Amino acid sequence: MGTTIRLEKVVKKFGRKEVIHSIDLETREGEFSFLLGPSGAGKTTILNLISGVVPLTAGNIYIGDKLVNDMKPMDRNVAIAFESYALYPDKTVFENMVFPLNAPIRKKELTDEQKKARVQEFAELLQISDLLDRYPRELSGGQRQRVALGRTLVRTPSIYLLDEPIAHLDAKLRHQMRSELKKLQIKLGIPFICTSPDQAEAVAMADRIFLLNEGRIEQEGSSRELYLTPKNEFVALMLGEPKMNITKMEMQEQNGQILFSNKDVTLKAPAGIAKAMAGKNLPKVLDLGIRPTDLKVSFKEIEGYDEYMVDFYQIIGEKFIITCIKGDTRLVVECRRALGETIELGQKVFLKWDTENFYFFDSETKNAL
Repeated sequence: MGTTIRLEKVVKKFGRKEVIHSIDLETREGEFSFLLGPSGAGKTTILNLISGVVPLTAGNIYIGDKLVNDMKPMDRNVAIAFESYALYPDKTVFENMVFPLNAPIRKKELTDEQKKARVQEFAELLQISDLLDRYPRELSGGQRQRVALGRTLVRTPSIYLLDEPIAHLDAKLRHQMRSELKKLQIKLGIPFICTSPDQAEAVAMADRIFLLNEGRIEQEGSSRELYLTPKNEFVALMLGEPKMNITKMEMQEQNGQILFSNKDVTLKAPAGIAKAMAGKNLPKVLDLGIRPTDLKVSFKEIEGYDEYMVDFYQIIGEKFIITCIKGDTRLVVECRRALGETIELGQKVFLKWDTENFYFFDSETKNAL
């Protein structure tokens, strides 16, 4: 099916600053992997280490069963697409895209006609067939990004490394490219490692996600695993849009019933949670998380619902995304919009917490409880 990539205790320093902190990472054959994380998390640095563009400080990198620490980039048989495009300004789009096929190491692998056909194939996939005679200076940022991606894809390497490959495309084309890249990866059977700060891209394409934060891997797994069982608050907030609500609560027991409360809200724990928590040495103060879709909303007063005020709202098609406040408690809720239903800033809304779908985190360490 393809090649695996394995990083063992990999460290990278730039000067005295350590930016990658002894990480272990292993991809699987034929899978689409994502390095997901905010700016500065170390995503691009990891790609550059795998490709050999920058040298290791410590640790080992294997491509397949080969240790590549001291191997030159050209000998690693990886294809990398840089976010910065790195196009040759004096070459046309066609000349840029065919350039990797004319490299000395693979110049004789294909005939000129085969090279032309391969460039045309990926130009059509990326919707740049009509740009092949133009120069990079004549292209928009999104067009340049597609050329850079095409120049990478024309090769048949052991692995593709894609650094935010569709970040500069418009929304419609970005959605289409997600689908095309995923189908291409399945067709080729060659592993892709892609970087992005956008969890929507990772969820749409990834077989497995490595979630990075400040040069460390916080958690790895499928998007479903990370969404349903986050190891800490960082993971919980990275997966899901709108983001999880996290509110500091005090836990107490009254007449055999566990309650969570702050000065604005008091919630009863359902029997299942109370039973699961029995006998555990949990902190009295913890962070309680709930997804925006797990808050029930009413625009009329209902028994068992608490009153909040609309502080901000968005209308997205048939959805309301509403920021609600009660005292110092601020919650974002997502709900369906009834036909013709309107909303105003400052109006009253009524919320009920779906207590079956709570997440609990330590207020100090931010780890899941």
